[in-house]
Amino acid sequence: MTADRRAETVVRPASWLVALSLCGVSLPGWSQTAVGIEARVANTSLLIDLDVGPPPPTISASGLFSDVAGQIPSPGLIPYSVNSPLWSDGAYKTRLLALPGITQIEFSRDGNWGFPANTVLVKNFHLDTIRDDPGSRRIVETRFLVKVGDSEEWRGFSYRWNDAGTDAELLPSGWTERYTIVDPEAPDGETHVDYIFPAPEDCGRCHTFGAGQILGPRTAQLNGAHDYGGVVAHQLRTLNHIGVFSDDIGDDYTGFPRWENPEAETESLAGRARSYLASNCSHCHRPGGLRRTEIDLRYDTDLAQTGTVDVPSQLDDLGRINSRIISPGDAGNSVLPLRMMALDNRRMPPLASGIVDVRGSELLSRWIEALGPPTAVSDDEAAPDAFVLRSIYPNPFNSTVTIDFSLGEASRVKLAIYDAAGRRVRRLVSAVRPSGYHRVFWDGRDEAGALTASGVYLIWLQAGSDTRSRKLTLLR
Repeated sequence: MTADRRAETVVRPASWLVALSLCGVSLPGWSQTAVGIEARVANTSLLIDLDVGPPPPTISASGLFSDVAGQIPSPGLIPYSVNSPLWSDGAYKTRLLALPGITQIEFSRDGNWGFPANTVLVKNFHLDTIRDDPGSRRIVETRFLVKVGDSEEWRGFSYRWNDAGTDAELLPSGWTERYTIVDPEAPDGETHVDYIFPAPEDCGRCHTFGAGQILGPRTAQLNGAHDYGGVVAHQLRTLNHIGVFSDDIGDDYTGFPRWENPEAETESLAGRARSYLASNCSHCHRPGGLRRTEIDLRYDTDLAQTGTVDVPSQLDDLGRINSRIISPGDAGNSVLPLRMMALDNRRMPPLASGIVDVRGSELLSRWIEALGPPTAVSDDEAAPDAFVLRSIYPNPFNSTVTIDFSLGEASRVKLAIYDAAGRRVRRLVSAVRPSGYHRVFWDGRDEAGALTASGVYLIWLQAGSDTRSRKLTLLR
């Protein structure tokens, strides 16, 4: 992606640097006193007043970019990144803050920031056309979230980019576009993404009043590093330095709230999981949110007060025995991660996403497994009386899948993985097993230890003369 050489231009987000910098790791270009932008430039280009007229029909007419084809932001637009981004079917995002002129934000350490009239928040979405190859990245969507005058109302708009990446048009309604991704590990050498462009009315389903409408620009999300074109600096320090806040917030943010980066292994597992739930789920699942269940997934809510631990689902148990929203130590019977892995109408989140976040679901499963021993089963389940292939999670999976089954009596057990053509890929069990509950893991490798390709596989389980089977999807 083309980057402007001016200091005020958008560059790569670097939320992954947060954990390293806070742990005292030395980083190239990183300084605890550095500022990424030396002086503020007035925004005189991206100005939208919805009280006067509709949003611009195209990105080229909006003033967002000084060079549309090169996607070089106009002077005065301020780049930022968030510690815990919302999952959007694997899209890579860049973010810009457009405050009219040199207007300022009313800072809040723990609450919602107060934005001036006609503020525009910009998010650009990119897809890698070759899997995991940033060099193949292309822009597919730009979203504006616009504050309506001095009111408390915000409205969202989506722009779809043409195939050449030379301009994008405003979408009057929702749209789904299929993009082909070259994937050497896929059975046919490619995968497809049915990318969902939200309708204007869809924006309010995430940007709820209960969540303050603005989900990204807040202290806990911007309390960390950003790469300003080779200068890695603390975002709050940079924004304060150029006078974005109406009050001076100083330069010591150690006591400020901060959400962990879910992909940073240097962060705590619990903090990463709670941060993921906060950014992806808590805008609905909170007091005042648009939710169908009485749970609270805000980051600062004590886990015992979230209404999730050892609590049966109020909607659907997804066919699991003795399932709970969160069953400590037993992710396979926890509805929370299972809903993330569903691809039907039970999927969470239900809007603008059609691909399972494999890393996110694995993170939550690991966290739940680490919470403690599985919840005690009821007396009539203490000893299973049937042969059951109980659960497979996560499904789809990326690195390791867990297979749970139970035996009513001691039996010779055979457990194997087959590919879509019916060829055996890996034998996992071939032995006598006692009655009770059993757990087996598959690491996605074949008999020779080689990684298998992405695709649909069959789990085949036999106990005596009885068999069970279930489909399993591997996504690399």
